[in-house]
Amino acid sequence: MADEWDIKSLKTKRNNLREKLEKRKKERIEILSDIQEDQANLKKELGTPHSRQQVEPPFAYLNLFFFAVEADLQVQKEVLLALSSTSLALPIVSTQVVEKIPGSSLEMVNFILGKIAHQGAIVIRKVTIGTETGCEIISVQPKELKEILDDTNDTCQQREEEAKRKNEKETAPTDPDVIEIEDDEEPEEKTMKLDSGSTRKESTSLDASDDIMMLLSMPSTREKQSKQVGEEILELLTKPTAKERSVAEKFKSHGGAQVMEFCSHGTKVECLKAQQATAEMAEKKKQERNEDKDVEAIAASKTKTGDSATEDGEIIPEVMNCESESQESTDGSDSSRCETKDKCTKLHFKKIIQAHTDESLGDCSFLNTCFHMATCKYVHYEVDTLPHINTNKPTDVKTKLSLKRSVDPSCTLYPPQWIQCDLRFLDMTVLGKFAVVMADPPWDIHMELPYGTMSDDEMRALGVPALQDDGLIFLWVTGRAMELGRDCLKLWGYERVDELIWVKTNQLQRIIRTGRTGHWLNHGKEHCLVGMKGNPTNLNRGLDCDVIVAEVRATSHKPDEIYGIIERLSPGTRKIELFGRPHNIQPNWITLGNQLDGIRLVDPELITQFQKRYPDGNCMSPAAASAAALNGIQK
Repeated sequence: MADEWDIKSLKTKRNNLREKLEKRKKERIEILSDIQEDQANLKKELGTPHSRQQVEPPFAYLNLFFFAVEADLQVQKEVLLALSSTSLALPIVSTQVVEKIPGSSLEMVNFILGKIAHQGAIVIRKVTIGTETGCEIISVQPKELKEILDDTNDTCQQREEEAKRKNEKETAPTDPDVIEIEDDEEPEEKTMKLDSGSTRKESTSLDASDDIMMLLSMPSTREKQSKQVGEEILELLTKPTAKERSVAEKFKSHGGAQVMEFCSHGTKVECLKAQQATAEMAEKKKQERNEDKDVEAIAASKTKTGDSATEDGEIIPEVMNCESESQESTDGSDSSRCETKDKCTKLHFKKIIQAHTDESLGDCSFLNTCFHMATCKYVHYEVDTLPHINTNKPTDVKTKLSLKRSVDPSCTLYPPQWIQCDLRFLDMTVLGKFAVVMADPPWDIHMELPYGTMSDDEMRALGVPALQDDGLIFLWVTGRAMELGRDCLKLWGYERVDELIWVKTNQLQRIIRTGRTGHWLNHGKEHCLVGMKGNPTNLNRGLDCDVIVAEVRATSHKPDEIYGIIERLSPGTRKIELFGRPHNIQPNWITLGNQLDGIRLVDPELITQFQKRYPDGNCMSPAAASAAALNGIQK
């Protein structure tokens, strides 16, 4: 049964190949007929001396197929040698290849390049060069080029042998005695000639099969058109709209970015080693290129002397050597200039080596977040400041008390405000309504933490629903709190619409692999659920990414990038942060938490409402909250 199935599959494959061949033959016949018609029209128009320039580029491109028969193997060999040289600078146009190969034409070179591209050795694309159509070589595959070059060398040798035999036959003597001797050759020599003839036939059949496979692999015009349409659609989809460009320009940093980039090599020593290695590699490549140029110059000078046959031809190589030496000197000066210019201006780290440090142990896993840095034997790092960098800190925006007008004229932006309180007992209705709420709750994740936690029921009972009618909430969750956070969002009246991920990196800007949380795996990331309530307006959607890659700092210290993302998403609106600490205070934000320093309010309406509810300003205990509630009832 298996043999029968194999036979059937072979038959179906053979039938499919025959159908494809017939289709290709029909297409080829149609193309050749069109070419012949265009060629006849061209002959009629050849009366003017500039008729060649009047030919349209599409016709010049179709002529590539006409030159399939007239392509010279020697030209093909020269093209392959030019493409396989190490001094080739890509991309290169077919006209440049024609300049390198004497006795070649643009049409022939275009056809040869197309044939090599169909064999997978190079990647080309169609371009217009002046009034003619050519191709541009984008990339080269050295292995495939070498194989094609070996094949062309073999065919060239075979043709040379055939030409020699024809010349011998033509120049053979007409003496009858010599002819009789030639007729009396041994049968072994005849058999050898028959074998060589059979090998030639086999090689020609192989060439024919290669041409057939090349035709089969060629894309049709319909495939080319569909590919071009797909590329145009993709370009239109990826191109930003005018609205997106205006929004991005609106939030662009004025005066450029104020953040310096860390060097990927870490320390200055490693950076210098990497620069030296790259400089050595560049010098080696330059030497190889110069050697190749010298060899080409010598070969070109020899050909010129052979053609001109002048007595002064021997002086040319020396002149070329002088030119190469001058080029080497200029290259050396350029390299010295590049070395001075290529000094790394990024931030580096330097090792902190103390008396108890053992460098053989390697780097500390926690680096600058290590709790036992005074006794830790592993290597720690600090930032190695550069002398030319301005270390003056910019003015702190948080200390400015000037009022700013937002995009929404009904909303006034204030400096940072905060209230030291216990959120379990705070009356949220006093604060008013907000467009954005962010919370980093002390979830009970069943682990030892350096701060107090809240139970699940206490989290569900928070007065978060009173803070918003229409707006967004950003809720940080981790571990088992990921499911609990989703439950709280539903209970508070929110629908989860998105999620942010914070990928944690260490001091050396590498991904953390030894996080302090996680029951089964070490956590190297945290999640921030995004919920929506009602129908918020004036939101800039699709402006930022949902991934934050930032360095880990103190325990539960979230990245500052979250504030920029929220401000760009909802600019010029009231925002509040729950469970905040002193490092969380931001302009236009009200921060609530039990670790803050007292109460600081600037908004006059908020001050009056808060003083009515809490006359003594104490909102840290349930007794104070109940007393404030009784006072409100009596009033």
